[in-house]
Amino acid sequence: MAIKLQEYNELPQSSKNSIQKLISNRKRILSLVSIFAFLFLLLTLRPHPSYFLKAVDGNGSLCPKIEPMSPSYVNNSIEKILYDPEFKEKSIKKFSGALKIPTVVQDINPPPSEDLEFWSAFFDFHQYLEKTFPLIYATLKVEKVNEVGLLYTWEGTNPSLKPMMLTAHQDVVPVNPDTWNDWSYGPFSGTYDPITNTLWGRGSLDCKNLLIAELEAVEELISNGYIPERTVLLAFGFDEESSGVLGASHIGPFVLERYGKDGIYSIVDEGFGVAKINDNLYVATPITAEKGYVDVEIQVKGHGGHSSIPPKHTNVGVAANFVSLLEYHPFKPQYTPSNPVWSFLYCLAEHDENLTPAAKKTILASKESKKEQKKLLSYLSDIFEFKELIRTSQAVDIFNGGIKSNALPEGATVVVNHRIETGSNVKDTIDHDLDIATTVARKFGYGLVFQGETLIPETPLGFIEVTTTNKSLEPAPRSPKEGSPVWEVFSRTIQDVFGTWVFRDGDIDFYVSESQASFNTDTRYYWDLTKNIYRFFGSVITADQFSLFHSVNEHIEYSAHLSAVGFIYEYILNVNEHASGES
Repeated sequence: MAIKLQEYNELPQSSKNSIQKLISNRKRILSLVSIFAFLFLLLTLRPHPSYFLKAVDGNGSLCPKIEPMSPSYVNNSIEKILYDPEFKEKSIKKFSGALKIPTVVQDINPPPSEDLEFWSAFFDFHQYLEKTFPLIYATLKVEKVNEVGLLYTWEGTNPSLKPMMLTAHQDVVPVNPDTWNDWSYGPFSGTYDPITNTLWGRGSLDCKNLLIAELEAVEELISNGYIPERTVLLAFGFDEESSGVLGASHIGPFVLERYGKDGIYSIVDEGFGVAKINDNLYVATPITAEKGYVDVEIQVKGHGGHSSIPPKHTNVGVAANFVSLLEYHPFKPQYTPSNPVWSFLYCLAEHDENLTPAAKKTILASKESKKEQKKLLSYLSDIFEFKELIRTSQAVDIFNGGIKSNALPEGATVVVNHRIETGSNVKDTIDHDLDIATTVARKFGYGLVFQGETLIPETPLGFIEVTTTNKSLEPAPRSPKEGSPVWEVFSRTIQDVFGTWVFRDGDIDFYVSESQASFNTDTRYYWDLTKNIYRFFGSVITADQFSLFHSVNEHIEYSAHLSAVGFIYEYILNVNEHASGES
């Protein structure tokens, strides 16, 4: 529903927060469905014989099928986790109970030191976890970080090895009371539907599924009598949905102080899962990079007066000109080799038989040919959802100015949100906006100030001030892949869990690739801990399910949850067995 600017300004702050949350959620969902939109485009490209390029295979493949890595542990429970009815029944009970506790956060939340009562549902959740996972609480060291964050330590027998770290977040987004009756089952009912084999409730996809899967995997290992050589950490923030400023931002330094810079072997957090490309082809798409972030604020500071004798351009008009110029000069798409999107596209080009020869040629040749890179960028730029994964995005989210219809506004404010492309940085992004602000200032005869520094002296009309918030974030370092023994253990574990077990009864081709996120996870606070950060749900997640993130009727296929448990279970075993010689 559209609202006028004046109406927005008159709303209470709580309503403004809800609107901004809705905008944020929509952006996240769009980035999740982008790969499916891209498939539609490729399937509609017309083939031409001159565009054909045969996909390479064997050692020359850009997306080879990797060998699965299966742990040799004699009490391996992977088949039990995936297919045993009794394990599934107990798992449903554990997961369902977690969904019944409304660990909701808002955009702005009080620090626990100032209002502990606000976090009471989280303390109920902690008690539930202690009751539900007794072996974990009897075996692992459990610590609170900033009162609400949880850090579990399963000490290994070899303290010289770097710990592995599994993360998730306890919090969920709110449920709009107006949509409560639109849910098939109550949003905090934790209802399991045996007919569709689905579990319903807020957090079933984001991300109590991962949190419970990690705890179930560790609980099962303890029940098997397993003792790790390498220490295993479980770290659960509590406000990821409001940027992690109270949770992960405290957990990161806490772990850093204990283990030192690069003191962690690897981190697995929430991300993408396994994508169904067609009935016979599935591709795992763990996120190995995240876009950066910066908000740029433009303030036009001039003079007011009576609107019956207006100047040629009001301050609102000048600010509007900035917005118009900005939107007519978007960032250009970039072929950045470090962007993981290309790896995913290579996988499709080599293995999706439904792609046209034109699409195959363009994708595969783009690795070396600038001509084909340009053509591929042109294709991708035509897709509304996908284009922001190959360029820095810009979105004018806030525009304020004026308080009365017959009074000239003394100022106007514009806030532009950017998600920064992998090959760019915060400075270049700000410079882009500053260049446009400079053009506007010169055109309309205003001064210009940037971060307190005068670039153009103030004029009788006023000046334009450009500032940034302290929330800016550089693009995440790309996690190592080629030649990385850490990636090898991680990816080969995925290959084993899905290629060997999940798809064992079907004629399925399965490959492991990678992807990029336009949103940011709690891992932004963990960069100093390790370069090996992989954001992955060990689950098949369909396009329909992507649309349910943060939305009405959020639910998960239960087989998808069990595979997530199985992946974490095998990953812990494989890291301890096959990476034990690596510090």
